Amino acid sequence: MTNDLQSSDNSPIQTTHSSTGDRFSEEQKRKTVLFFNRLQLIYGHRFTVQWPDEKTIRLARREWAGEVDALSWEQLETALSRAKAKLIEGDGDFYWPDVGRILGLARDRKSAAHQNLQPALPEGDSVKQTRRKAARKGMARVWSILGGGHAE
Repeated sequence: MTNDLQSSDNSPIQTTHSSTGDRFSEEQKRKTVLFFNRLQLIYGHRFTVQWPDEKTIRLARREWAGEVDALSWEQLETALSRAKAKLIEGDGDFYWPDVGRILGLARDRKSAAHQNLQPALPEGDSVKQTRRKAARKGMARVWSILGGGHAE
C-alpha cells in the first residue's frame, strides 16, 4: 500500500507500509538496500554467514534503516570506504560486517571516542624539583604517621 505524504518542503514522499505497520520512504529503502549490497560485496562470504538468507537480510535492513537514512549518500560512501580500508589493514574490529561500527565511520574522525594527542613537551627542571619536593614531604608525612624512622 502506498501513500503520498507531504514533506516539510511540500514535495510528495512515497512511503510504503509493511505487514508489520512499519513505514519507510523509497529513499530510505534505496539507501538501506544499497548499503547492505555494498556490505555484501565488501565482506563476501562473511556477510552470507552473518545473514544467510533473504529473511535475515530483510530484518537487518529494517533494523538499521533509520540509522542508514540519517546519513547522507556521501557519509555512507565515506563509512564504506573507511570500513574497506580497515578490513584491508587487518583491523580485527572490522573482520565481520558490524553495521554499527561501520556507520560510525561516517562521522568526522575528530568526534571519535578517542583522540591521538600530541606528545607533551618534556617537563622543565623547576617542575621536576617542585614535584620531588612535594613527594618527599608527602612521604615524610606517611612515615611519621606510620612511626617509621625515615621521616624528615
